Amino acid sequence: MAQISPKLAHTYFTEFSAGSAVPLDLDDLLNMRHLRRHNHVVIGDVALRCYKNKSKWTYDERDIRRAAQEFADFSLDADDVVEVQLPAYRDHNGQDPEGRGRADWRGQIAAWLFWQAREKHNEGRPYEEWDDSWKRIGASGLPGALTWDEFVAARSGERLRENIANTRPLELMTFAGGSLFVPRAYAELLDRWEQVEEDLVARARICKGCAAGGPRWGGWRTPSPLGYVTLCPPCSGAAFQQYTGHLRGVLYDSPRVRGIRADDYLCRLCAETRATAWDHCHDHGFVRGPLCGSCNTFEGKSSPRSFLERQDGAVLHLLECRGCLEQRTLPGRYHVGIAERHLEATEYHRHRGRSCRRQRWVRHVELAHGAHRFELDCWWHSQKWTKDVTVPETLALVRDFVDQALAPAQLEAAVPAARAAADTTPSA
Repeated sequence: MAQISPKLAHTYFTEFSAGSAVPLDLDDLLNMRHLRRHNHVVIGDVALRCYKNKSKWTYDERDIRRAAQEFADFSLDADDVVEVQLPAYRDHNGQDPEGRGRADWRGQIAAWLFWQAREKHNEGRPYEEWDDSWKRIGASGLPGALTWDEFVAARSGERLRENIANTRPLELMTFAGGSLFVPRAYAELLDRWEQVEEDLVARARICKGCAAGGPRWGGWRTPSPLGYVTLCPPCSGAAFQQYTGHLRGVLYDSPRVRGIRADDYLCRLCAETRATAWDHCHDHGFVRGPLCGSCNTFEGKSSPRSFLERQDGAVLHLLECRGCLEQRTLPGRYHVGIAERHLEATEYHRHRGRSCRRQRWVRHVELAHGAHRFELDCWWHSQKWTKDVTVPETLALVRDFVDQALAPAQLEAAVPAARAAADTTPSA
């Protein structure tokens, strides 16, 4: 089996599929966006297995050549079309959690149309005039007041958002008489894509250790030297060690850290998948603990507020850094986010003589002259105002935030200590 790099696979596929009747978008051969989901890249109805060797992902050259040739030979009659029956609009909260993200090409096209109809409806209108009329099918046969030409023009630059099965459906879609049409062969190709994706996801949900069925979207998927494998939390707990804090206070670049493999441990945050790296504080240099790739990326690249608010144990994990703990602080990149939370909870504007208690949007504008400037926006009343928080005030907010996070942990630690002291106290 000849292994080739993603870049070479992209080059070969582009060359061998030249002239394909199906417009292709092959960036996923490079990005491999769904590796964690099922270890494959799916182009049309062809699943290409991704292989991992020495920490690098590769493809089998024969798979690439074979799949590309299938698209080069794909026959498509532009005159043999079928009408696309689009599903009705559904709010995100009204969807089945298991169904979110499911391969559904008709639903994806419908979502694009409804999104664009909402954008057109709301553009230039104050928030008070927004309504749900864009959800209804209009006289043109499209949602709201949207026209087909407006939709195509608006979506022309959205390559990733118009991609389905690594193909570009808008180039094959036509709209006439209030109905949407695509070539029959292409519709059948996308139907097969849905089934291929469903089969891959179903197989990837099964725990390798006990054969139990796991979450749909990769919650049990853990990296290994050969790619992602599925292990339930009990099987992961049996396969990998629990981190007990034995590197607390150790510098990340010390020989001791380099001599201990992070992937021998469970991720300290999610506690469900194998760790891949030692996370550390970039402000002080101390190790915080082992994290899986997903949690490590989330800590480093998500917005600070997202990490603090959506990840259980996030603050205590950051405080595994001895420098942060002793100084009762957090890394500098989190300071603005904590100030934003404070302003959302305390800052209000006046509307008709009363304090507006609606949700506010807060945006950090700049740091100048020793103060952080924030812009606050109440969409309900179209009110905007600014608020300055000095650097010392920000540091005080961070310290209060840390103390609040530590309080439950300190109380939890104090209870066993108090019981132990009571057990050793001589009776009167």
